[in-house]
Amino acid sequence: MATNYLICDNCQHKNTVTSERIVFCKGCQKKLANNYLDWKKSKFNSSFETYVDGLNEYNESVPKKTVLENPIPKKNPVFKTSISSPSKTSLIFIATVFIQLLIAAVIIQSTDESITTVGRKSSYQPSLTSNYLDEVKWGTYPITQTLSLSVPFELNESESVLPCYMENYITNHKSSKAESSSQSFSLTVEKMNFDELYKIQNSDFVSLNDAYMNSPEVHVLKEEGLHTIIKGYKTYVEHGSYIKDGNEYLYENYTLTKGDEGIKIILSYLKHDDLLCKYADIVTLSLLNNKQVI
Repeated sequence: MATNYLICDNCQHKNTVTSERIVFCKGCQKKLANNYLDWKKSKFNSSFETYVDGLNEYNESVPKKTVLENPIPKKNPVFKTSISSPSKTSLIFIATVFIQLLIAAVIIQSTDESITTVGRKSSYQPSLTSNYLDEVKWGTYPITQTLSLSVPFELNESESVLPCYMENYITNHKSSKAESSSQSFSLTVEKMNFDELYKIQNSDFVSLNDAYMNSPEVHVLKEEGLHTIIKGYKTYVEHGSYIKDGNEYLYENYTLTKGDEGIKIILSYLKHDDLLCKYADIVTLSLLNNKQVI
């Protein structure tokens, strides 16, 4: 199967499209003009598959950028100065490569197996919650026979986030949660079967949030959601942000239903922690692609 990609109209970088969440160019970090989340606003009820099918036509319409007026001579070396006195640009390049290699080494040491780095491209900046690195231990956890999640923290049974009234109309209910001790990253999973004599209102099920988002004085900002299909499950995906204890968090809320099955998968993580954002990408892709990424 041919690789699907979206050409950036700013830098001409070919961005591989693996999920609905590809919004920013991995080459120049600018917002992609034809990303799926913006595209679907004018294509109501159109699927992600329809969007992918039209990428080739869009890519052909992207105007080619003109060459810079004073291009660097082809045969000139990357570093014009000697090793003893490199240019400012060279020093920045070397520092960037070193930082990226250091991040990769930290992640690999913190896991049983090496992680396939996917998702956002960003230079890591140490955060106040860097102590979570000692807790990272990747594992793949089955949710159903066809769905599994790759998670950086151990997924254990937990208290349910469902309202009490729902407990009267469901069976085979299981609640699980994975989080860092600093509460900078959380994954909540609620799995159940609906009683055949009662159907929970879809809006009630969609509106369920995790414990962080249900905390007092937390104001949740929701972005426009989208509908898709994940392994036969009708899925509603909602993204947004919220402020908790003075820190800004991002969240991803997945509502999956098939027959009498219901699954909630809710991901919360600090917005400005680039490494946690990368972890969130890996968790999300393990759900969307339904394959191991570690």
